[in-house]
Amino acid sequence: MRLYAAVVLITVCAVASAAEPARGPAPKPNCLDARSMSEARQASDRSLAVMQADGRRFRLELGEDCPAAVADEQASVLAREGWVCGTGNEYLRSGQRLCPVSAVTEIDAKAYAELALASHRRHGEVATLEAVEVRAEKRRGFGGSAQYCLNPRYMRGWNEDGKGLVVEVSPQRSGGNRYYRVELAHSCPELFDATTIELRSGMGISAVCGNPGDVVVAVPEMRAGEGIARSGGALSRIQCPIATVYPIDK
Repeated sequence: MRLYAAVVLITVCAVASAAEPARGPAPKPNCLDARSMSEARQASDRSLAVMQADGRRFRLELGEDCPAAVADEQASVLAREGWVCGTGNEYLRSGQRLCPVSAVTEIDAKAYAELALASHRRHGEVATLEAVEVRAEKRRGFGGSAQYCLNPRYMRGWNEDGKGLVVEVSPQRSGGNRYYRVELAHSCPELFDATTIELRSGMGISAVCGNPGDVVVAVPEMRAGEGIARSGGALSRIQCPIATVYPIDK
């Protein structure tokens, strides 16, 4: 399965010598630590989704249109001591171009997933899921897309929690994530009566991300005295379109 890999930005900072003072703390609580960025995805000409190695997620807004800001694999961030806070004099350098950073906002898993999906769709691409395995609670081979995709093969269980559908997966195969929120494109009350569900990719791939055609297939509970619609001898199945997938804590 081909992965549309995130472009990892390289932070350009002066290398501190032993005689130089240690790096200072972040000027503001919501500053992005560019030295620990693990991936960046461009959602629009002026907006990027960036993740740190510690799992914190950010949206970077640029002060001007930079449609290919992370197309260059050597793209870099220029910021004092590597802290990007949106306070000015901070730039994303791509090739010979400097794109000013105008704002930095810490975001949640849902917002990150939406921006990451937008980065694929703006190029007509399909979000895919890289093989991810975790051993001894250490992340290995983390490819980023486990932040907005899941592999139905590793689903262990599911439930409705009043806010929507929550799916439990194998964390060893899902970038360390155990639970995912699967948001639907519209209300699907049939899930309340479902005895089993299936997550199905509309692209025929081993990842459900909110791509076009991704659905939850629900098999309703059969109650005494009620007829069940059949098609070709099979129990009626209801398909609920998936809008977004993202990991949650529980």
